[in-house]
Amino acid sequence: MRRLSAVLVLFLCASASAQQADIKVHVDQPTVELSPHLYGLFFEDINFSADGGLYAELVQNRSFEYYPIPGWNPLSERYHALSSWEKVERDGAECEIAAEKGIPLNRNNPTYLTVAIRRAGQGAGVKNQGWSGIRLDEGQEYRVSLYSRWESRRGAPLTVTLVDQDGHECGSAELPASGADWRQAEAVIKSDRTTDDASLVVTTTGRGKLCLDMVSLFPSNTFKGHKNGLREDLAQSLADLNPKFFRFPGGCIAHGHSLQNAYRWKDTVGDVAERRPNWNRWGYHQTYGLGYFEYFQLCEDIGAHPLPVVPVGVSCGFNQPYQCVPLDELHTWVQDALDLIEFANGPADSTWGKVRAEMGHPEPFNMEFVCLGNEEHDTPEFAERFPYFVEAIRKAYPDIKIIGTSGLSPSIPLYRQMQRLNVYSSDEHYYESPEWFVQNQDRFDDFDRDAPKIFVGEYASRGNRLVNAIGEAAYLTGVERNGDIVDMACYAPLLADVHNTQWTAANLIHFDKRNLVKTPNYHVQQLFAQNKGDVFLQTEIDQSVDEADLPSYAGAVGMGTWSTAAEVRNAKLNGEPLDPADWTPHGGKFNAKDGALRQADRDAQGVISVSTAEAPAKAVYEFEARKLGGAEGVLMVFGCEDPENYFWWNIGGWGNTQHAIEQCVDGVKHSLVETRGSIEADRWYKLRVETEPGRIRCYLDDKLVHDYQEQGPRVSVSSTLDKQAGEVILKLVNPTGYEVAADVSIDGAKVKAGEVDATLLTGAPGDDNSIDNPDNVAPVEKEVTVGDRFQLTLPPSSLQVLRLPVE
Repeated sequence: MRRLSAVLVLFLCASASAQQADIKVHVDQPTVELSPHLYGLFFEDINFSADGGLYAELVQNRSFEYYPIPGWNPLSERYHALSSWEKVERDGAECEIAAEKGIPLNRNNPTYLTVAIRRAGQGAGVKNQGWSGIRLDEGQEYRVSLYSRWESRRGAPLTVTLVDQDGHECGSAELPASGADWRQAEAVIKSDRTTDDASLVVTTTGRGKLCLDMVSLFPSNTFKGHKNGLREDLAQSLADLNPKFFRFPGGCIAHGHSLQNAYRWKDTVGDVAERRPNWNRWGYHQTYGLGYFEYFQLCEDIGAHPLPVVPVGVSCGFNQPYQCVPLDELHTWVQDALDLIEFANGPADSTWGKVRAEMGHPEPFNMEFVCLGNEEHDTPEFAERFPYFVEAIRKAYPDIKIIGTSGLSPSIPLYRQMQRLNVYSSDEHYYESPEWFVQNQDRFDDFDRDAPKIFVGEYASRGNRLVNAIGEAAYLTGVERNGDIVDMACYAPLLADVHNTQWTAANLIHFDKRNLVKTPNYHVQQLFAQNKGDVFLQTEIDQSVDEADLPSYAGAVGMGTWSTAAEVRNAKLNGEPLDPADWTPHGGKFNAKDGALRQADRDAQGVISVSTAEAPAKAVYEFEARKLGGAEGVLMVFGCEDPENYFWWNIGGWGNTQHAIEQCVDGVKHSLVETRGSIEADRWYKLRVETEPGRIRCYLDDKLVHDYQEQGPRVSVSSTLDKQAGEVILKLVNPTGYEVAADVSIDGAKVKAGEVDATLLTGAPGDDNSIDNPDNVAPVEKEVTVGDRFQLTLPPSSLQVLRLPVE
């Protein structure tokens, strides 16, 4: 078995006997009020979440604006104007299809398709298979629309047919002939069969040159019945999460791959035929049919505050070359942010409020928040540009709450800047292991209460197994305990097409064209959002943990480097010399000579070499190390089970600015403890790590740098009061591999004794859900006898929710 960490080991190897926990809730001792909009959603067009997903359009490349995206990936480079289209020649018909730009529909939609028909036969034209086949349901109606014109001879009527993969007609409609000018035609087709592999076919028996653009097919049963609407089941699954805010249109997608294809909201509103399509940060095209109006409309439909993200004049820091809008051009980007607020909230006779009104919503959307930027890097260019947006919005719209950005990773590198600018809240993002979430549930306990509030705008534990969901649940108990400073939180990413997924680490909802899968993480998010409460109650938890349940750091030892060349000598384990010639390298350029080991590649990142000797649970591991050159320091590896599961002491990490104990679980690293520090090049240092169950001590030149102690995995509890319902809400998380017998006491109020329904989410840690088995992990209801004091069993790897009526 791999040594994954205390938490996961306990998941997989349950103790034979149950542990005991005493939980006391003081109803008469409220601590902090929870934000009324604490839990929400984050949507980004990643994993084909919009076109082909939430956006209900069934035709792919409907406006013929696809083109190759060079340098992204082979799939992106195969895009072209006729992607997903092919010609149709029936019974003697002869034609050729092409993409042209001669007389476009409009300047934002310059490309259209032409069908040059030499012989009409029984019909010449084109067909589209959508996203690997169009889903049809028997008895359902579908709205078809298109623009057409004829360039030669008199126009002829068009026939639009839905056919299955065997060529059987599922339904059809006739559209009238157009002339030399672009003309839109619409019809409704009822399908007489169910299939997932249909095509839309447009044909004519006329001759000459037929031009087509904006060929569209929508199911009539979109969410809330909106035209240009959303896929009903996916949108309903979002509504069922009870979100109080909706962050859109994304994170990195807001930047684009560069400033040239950054997300500009004005391109996404107005008539869908006049919106300017774009390709996105994830390497595929987007129609912007799902645009800012549709996002605001969805927020209104599901009762969520709109939370738009706008770019702030710098490109994505993860893409090179890094780009910045020149300061003398920045005003247009700032004005975009101001115009967005007018579009959302302005009167119907204002410039952008009029656009909203013409789209069918004269009343304002009552937007209260705006997010400025996303995961920007800590650069002088960002620091110079960001304040322009803050100043302009505060001057024009002082009631709008500005949400800044803390940057990526738990270290929140931009938070100090956000403090200086005194934004309403600051957006922090991290994707860590489930162990990190369990170990960091007290993250916000010591945050400055006079600083900006915290928006946990993107987080996930890099997986959709139950172990991941329970880790996130433990973390959310800490979020609620700190509800005075954590104002909003949302999981990310939200949606993923199972056949077109770029972000494979974790996604909340998986789908194909007919099905959706609610992950265990989804159920955790839903249970917390539906059972939040108004105030957090003082809670005491007394749980003993046996020494056998403490984490063991036993395993192989070794050394490594990150963007650095270094060497070590005099390696010893419990006083016994180790010969580096017997060590196994994993990457890099390692060379053992005369009892020393050198790694010479300054560019190699995270490479290690591991000894054949294994340390017991209590051990002293030491060596001397010297940095030879490069950006960082030396890595002292211990507790190693394999090249993707180990601990290391990182001396001089993060550009030679910090020392940290880190853990790597299945290739994903997270910090257990960090401190400022650096090392010099060409100087020998004495390094020593001492381990025992639940404790790691690290010494640099015999000086103690870290003394990390872990008490072992324990139950986590959130106790809140729902004032209107008169109920105490208990959310109890057991992230261990053993059963916990809980003795629950309610003080300061009288519990109405009797049976209550409890919701339980549990299973094996590695369990997940799939298209074939979507309910493998799902909440179940059970009855629990409650009173002022009662006993409750907390199964291994579980979340349990109870609502207790109190007087």
